[in-house]
Amino acid sequence: MSRTHIHTYQTRYHAQATYSKAIRARGDFVFMQGQVGTLLDGTLIGEGDPGAQAHQACKNIKRWMEEAGGRLQDVCKLTVYVTDISYRPAVYAAINEWFEGVHHCSTGVVVQGLADPSLLVEIDAMAVIDDTEDRR
Repeated sequence: MSRTHIHTYQTRYHAQATYSKAIRARGDFVFMQGQVGTLLDGTLIGEGDPGAQAHQACKNIKRWMEEAGGRLQDVCKLTVYVTDISYRPAVYAAINEWFEGVHHCSTGVVVQGLADPSLLVEIDAMAVIDDTEDRR
């Protein structure tokens, strides 16, 4: 097995999910820039809606993972930036839909702002793809 989940646990915050405190991994690393709620052409999805922006960011992460030859299950670490702590429930609900059963490590950060004032959430992902794993 290419990954060992170290101390999985249930969160105590609004969006209940299972995370890992750490993951030991071998294989090909995938690092991507922070993903936001935009399409490739820069069109914002979910103006004023942090949940919709998080959904689009997760959709983008899935796309980049597939283009790298991986899948969402290969994601080991997410860093989630929100511009208001009240956005957490909607943002993490979206993340939990996309990453159900992945048990990645996660860090949440409340920031004063992102690159564009209309952006409410940004999600940074890191993954390890194991070429020896059965991908069926």
